[in-house]
Amino acid sequence: MNDKALCAALSDLFIDNQIDYDAIATVAKDFTLEHVETVLFEWVAPVCYTNALAPTPSVWSGFEPEQLWSEIVEYRRKLTATGFIGRWISHGRQIYLRHKFAQEWEELAKCIRKVSA
Repeated sequence: MNDKALCAALSDLFIDNQIDYDAIATVAKDFTLEHVETVLFEWVAPVCYTNALAPTPSVWSGFEPEQLWSEIVEYRRKLTATGFIGRWISHGRQIYLRHKFAQEWEELAKCIRKVSA
């Protein structure tokens, strides 16, 4: 597995459909729990969270993996090029995302531990 596959799996947390935690965990089990958490909240969530918060989400069956990866790469590129204010805003967004999606992360982490055992 690679980070691209991990991002595609984690993006399923943000679709307008039933979340299959076990399916995500089968991909995520190949990584450390810390890495999965970082990728979720620092790479995937900033790109995908608006879909989960929309009254009528545009993505309900899954994000297109190549498009998702391109958006994540672009987001990370912009973040490294931004100044102090941009990083401060990004940090605030991460705090919000970690709080908003804490229950999903806890459930996923539990499934990853179960699959990895």
